[in-house]
Amino acid sequence: MDPVVLFAAGWAAAMFGAYRMGREPRRLSSGFFVLAAVALTIAGAGAAIARLAEPSALVSAAVLLGALFLVAVIAAGLGLLTNGITVIRREGMRPTTVTPVLVGFGLLVLPVAATLALRRGPAVPHWLMLVAATATLVGLYLVAHLLAFAGHATVYGKLPDETGADAIVVLGCGLHRNRVTPLLAARLNRALQVYRAETAIGLMPLVITSGGKGSDEAVSEADAMAAYLVRAGVADTSIVRERFSRNTDENLRNSLDALRRRHPDSTGPRITVVTSNFHVLRAAAATRRIGVDAHVVGARTALYFLPAAFLREFAAVLTTHYRRTHVAVAAATVVALTAAAADAYFAV
Repeated sequence: MDPVVLFAAGWAAAMFGAYRMGREPRRLSSGFFVLAAVALTIAGAGAAIARLAEPSALVSAAVLLGALFLVAVIAAGLGLLTNGITVIRREGMRPTTVTPVLVGFGLLVLPVAATLALRRGPAVPHWLMLVAATATLVGLYLVAHLLAFAGHATVYGKLPDETGADAIVVLGCGLHRNRVTPLLAARLNRALQVYRAETAIGLMPLVITSGGKGSDEAVSEADAMAAYLVRAGVADTSIVRERFSRNTDENLRNSLDALRRRHPDSTGPRITVVTSNFHVLRAAAATRRIGVDAHVVGARTALYFLPAAFLREFAAVLTTHYRRTHVAVAAATVVALTAAAADAYFAV
């Protein structure tokens, strides 16, 4: 394809993605326009080089790029496997900590599946090629979603803090008995930064600590968080304790209800949500889904825990968003594989 066309399409995708991000940065699908812009630009550069280079040089470059991609995939897989083992040793065996191991294993299997899917000849059974093709398509589909989500999350996380909120909602994430964990303490310290920035310009937002009481916890997360903030200098009268939430959606909905009970005359309250950096984009998408004007900020997370936590967020987004996309892609894949299987059957 003409490099100019590819570059123009990449520029158009970038501009449209930037426009969507400017109008509504919480829209998850914007990440795909960023990914498309990068992919089209790379394709345009490749097409331009292909027009100028000698055929033998192109073959060598293609082999080199393929080898580098393979090494990158294998390195990422091994890195995630190693990280998963580290997280499991430190945090115990849980769905979150096992995720890097599963994804790392999948990345190691992906090149093998792709190789089998591209092979030809009687040495490879048709059923194995179909399985390999299915695994390759699913793997590429998930990798594309992961890249789009990661790129969007990175951009959203770099947005500057905003002031003028009616309330600051701090999302809970579990206690150790009745004590705040390091992960939750990081959120509370980030909330203190936001609160002090608001009070520095003369505003007095409510601080809503949101989180219920788990079966292994002595107090509710909301009470433990409130006590932490009071010790840090926040007036107890400025804190609202929301003690009944069990997940992010309930955190947000119950916090809004508490805010409206406190200020029944308020219409369209604006909130700042404080969570961990790996959770920012999913929380932002949740605020958009329930129709609240919100800005979400994230607290830093220990580096070793970040891959596991981010992959868990990605898995959660896959199950709660993109459902129509999943159905459309699954239907197209089934049709393509059925056609391939029929062709292979009648060719025998």
